[in-house]
Amino acid sequence: MAPPYIPRTLEPVLQKAAAQFPAVILTGPRQSGKTTLLKTLFGRLCRYASLELPDVRDAAHSDPRGFLEFNAPPVIFDEIQHAPFLLPYIKEKIDARRDQPGQYLLTGSQNLLLAERMTASLAGNV
Repeated sequence: MAPPYIPRTLEPVLQKAAAQFPAVILTGPRQSGKTTLLKTLFGRLCRYASLELPDVRDAAHSDPRGFLEFNAPPVIFDEIQHAPFLLPYIKEKIDARRDQPGQYLLTGSQNLLLAERMTASLAGNV
């Protein structure tokens, strides 16, 4: 049996960000509740894909456009640091629908934003 959900003080900030921006990135250490938090707040409205799983990552890598079509927004992509190659394709999708907030909700490790690829790919979008 899963332990009861513990509300986080970050909840209103995430809800406001998802209502204003096309993408939101939630970073933090492993096992800190990032996925649980996003699924609790947005799980009924969003698809979900964990990029930590090798088969999911392989599907995304072999056909990134098809993967994003299959996982159409609004979507939670968990552990995005495992699939940085998706970021330019996500940016392309965001650019096509810039006025649509809450398209992509991403989780990743704490060092995710230090990655040059991440900074260049989604700068100004999240």
